[in-house]
Amino acid sequence: MSGAARARAETMESHPLTYPVGPRNGDAAPIDRVVALFSGAASAGPAAEAEADDWSASLTAVRGVAARVRGLQASARESVREAQHSVRAAETARRAAEDRARHAESLLRAALERAEQAEAQARAAAERAERAEAERTEARGWLRRMHECMVSEFGALSEAADQP
Repeated sequence: MSGAARARAETMESHPLTYPVGPRNGDAAPIDRVVALFSGAASAGPAAEAEADDWSASLTAVRGVAARVRGLQASARESVREAQHSVRAAETARRAAEDRARHAESLLRAALERAEQAEAQARAAAERAERAEAERTEARGWLRRMHECMVSEFGALSEAADQP
């Protein structure tokens, strides 16, 4: 491998996501040489003809591109895994929220039933209180009449007993 090709390969390995574009110091970039090899394009100039026989630089460029592609594939797989994890976490959170909502609804229904029972008990207690008040009023009226009857019936007897 020529010194210039080795320097370019080292640059590509140290910066795997950078793509050298266009000629550098009159030389074609390794990626351009690979494209030229596979497209059958004629080399431009004597420097390109001299490097056309530098197959190791071309292989290094291909390996560099392949390494970048593998890196991108690994990154894409990791992104997919993270997205799937996020989807699973969101689904778990949604199910938990639905469970909490169902539980809250059941608590609400139970509270409403207890409130209805309490209202029914309050109405029954009010009715009992009204009946008790009516019975008390009736009992007082009966006691008043009883007292008046006793006074009128036995009042004359007691006055006669007091007189000799």
